[in-house]
This record gives sequence, C-alpha cells and structure tokens, in this order.
Amino acid sequence: MADWLNAHPVLFRWVLWGIVLASIVTGLSLFLLGKLEARNVGYGGVFAFNLIGSASVVVPVPGLAAICASAAPSVGLNIAALAILGGLGATIGELTGYMAGYGGQSFIQKIRYYDRIHRIVVSHGAIALFALAAIPNPVFDIAGVASGSLGYPLRRFLLWVLLGKLVKFTAIAYGCRYGIDWVTSFI
Repeated sequence: MADWLNAHPVLFRWVLWGIVLASIVTGLSLFLLGKLEARNVGYGGVFAFNLIGSASVVVPVPGLAAICASAAPSVGLNIAALAILGGLGATIGELTGYMAGYGGQSFIQKIRYYDRIHRIVVSHGAIALFALAAIPNPVFDIAGVASGSLGYPLRRFLLWVLLGKLVKFTAIAYGCRYGIDWVTSFI
C-alpha cells in the first residue's frame, strides 16, 4: 500500500485533503447548528472541537475548553477517553498545516517565527514535534507546515503529534477534573 501511495502522490494528497475537509465540514456544521456546546459536548464533541480548532486558526473553537468542561467531576466522563479523542481530533486537524507545507504554498511560511521553528524541526525532528504538540502554544501550526515542506514522513509526523497531544490533553483533563474539585471545596 505504501509503495502504491508513493507512486501516486497527487492522489494521496487529494485523499488526505478529502478526509480533513470532510471532518472539518462535519464538525463545523454541528458547531454552527448548535449541536456542540462547550459545557456538555461529550466524547464526540471533544473530538470535533479539537479537530476544528487544530484544523483552522481562523475559526475560534475552544478545544481545550471542551476537554476541561467535559472533565468536570459532575459530567462523569472517562479522562483517558477524553484525552484520546481530543488527541485524535487535534492530530487529524493538524494535517491541514502539514498538507499546506507539503503542497509548498502557505502564508504561514511568511510568519516571522517560521524560520526558527523550521530549524528546530530540521535539527530535532520527532522530539521537536512531540514537545511542541505537548505544550499549549499557538506556534504548532508553523511546525506542521515546516514538517510538510520538509517532506517529514507523514506516519512519523502523526505518531509524534498524537503522542504530544495525548500528554497535553491528559494533563489538562486531570488538571481540570481535580482543579474544579479543589476550587469547589472552598466555595
């Protein structure tokens, strides 16, 4: 299968863009129709919020807030499942940046931090992707574009981004779950 995909790179790009765009349209439609509310999104909403939030820097979708709200003790959802679904959604969403870089044209390449992030991804590869995905920061889109423009292997990109996102969302979910308990104990 990998040999066939390497032999047909244009088709491969179209399939990836199709998956990403279908996911974004579905999630955004649900959000705009009011089917996703940050206070009670559940597992599917956590996935959709993080997919949309990671796929677009234009649409302000609070993916981290969805994780935090869903991790509240009164909601009773499984923290590991929230972290996994949030991480999967965010990782799939990051494909838009990767594909923009892979296609060679992106406005992000003109941002002043691009050269610095590009050098970090070149010199540290997987560790840089993992670290940038694991900490909440607005520059991960630049790392995705840099990875795509470098031709960084897609499987490795997805693996390290997913692992980083899992660490981030697990920490946020646990922090929100027990932080909310701690704050409400004072009230």
